[in-house]
Amino acid sequence: MRTLAAIAMAASVGTASAQVTVIDFSTEDDGLTPLVNGQVIDTEFGFIFNLSSSGANAGLGIFDTDTTGPNASGADPDLLVDLGNALILQNNNGGFGSQTAGVFDTANDDADGGTITFDFTLEVELVSLDLIDMNGNNGGTVTLTDANGLTRIYTVPNEWTFDPSVQPFGWDTLDLTTLADQAGETGNLATALEDAGFDAARVVRLDVFFVGSGALDNLTIRGEDIPAPGGAVALGLGGLIATRRRR
Repeated sequence: MRTLAAIAMAASVGTASAQVTVIDFSTEDDGLTPLVNGQVIDTEFGFIFNLSSSGANAGLGIFDTDTTGPNASGADPDLLVDLGNALILQNNNGGFGSQTAGVFDTANDDADGGTITFDFTLEVELVSLDLIDMNGNNGGTVTLTDANGLTRIYTVPNEWTFDPSVQPFGWDTLDLTTLADQAGETGNLATALEDAGFDAARVVRLDVFFVGSGALDNLTIRGEDIPAPGGAVALGLGGLIATRRRR
C-alpha cells in the first residue's frame, strides 16, 4: 500500500531530491501501522501534515470502500467504490459518532458535510486528489493555500461523480496542477480560479469542503523535502513519530 514510509511512488521529479508521495490512508504515517475501518483519526498523522475537521460531524474517520469489505452490507453503499480506505467526516446523527477504543461503531459519512483540513509541515506541491460520492447535492470546494496566504480554489459541482449503485465508478480524480475545467465522471465540469501570484510549489494548507456527504482518497504530493520511502526513512522518523504519539 502507499503511505509515507511505505510509499510505492518515489521517483525523482524536477530535482534530485523531489519526491512524489501518495497518501491512501491504508496506514498511519509511519507506513507500518494499519488503519482499520471506522478508525478515529486524530494523532495518526503529523509528519507531512496535521489533519483537522470542522462542521456538524463527529470528526475524521476511516471508511473501507471495498465492495466485499466490512461495509458491504452497511447503510452507506454510495461509498463502496473499491478504493480501499478513504477519509470521511463521520456521521454524528443517530449515534453513529459513538466509538469504542478509538474506532467508530458504525463507519458512515455525515450528510451535513463539513471541511477536512490538511496543514502541511513543509511547503509542497499538490498533484491530485480522488473525490468520492460527489452526487445527490454533494458538491464542494477544494482550496489550496500557499505560504503567502494566496489561494487556488476548485469548485466541484453536484453530480460530478455517479452514484455507484446506479452507474460506476462513483469517484473521480481532481487534477490540482491545472486551472482548466475538468469533466468529472458524469461530464459535469469542476472549475478553478486563483489569486494572482499564487505559488503552486509552496502550498502549506489544503481545505476540502463537502456540501453534504463524501470522501477523499489518494492525495498525491510532490516536494523536494519529502523523504524517500524505505527502512532508512522509517528509522529516521521513528523517534519523531514516537514522540508525537506520546503527546
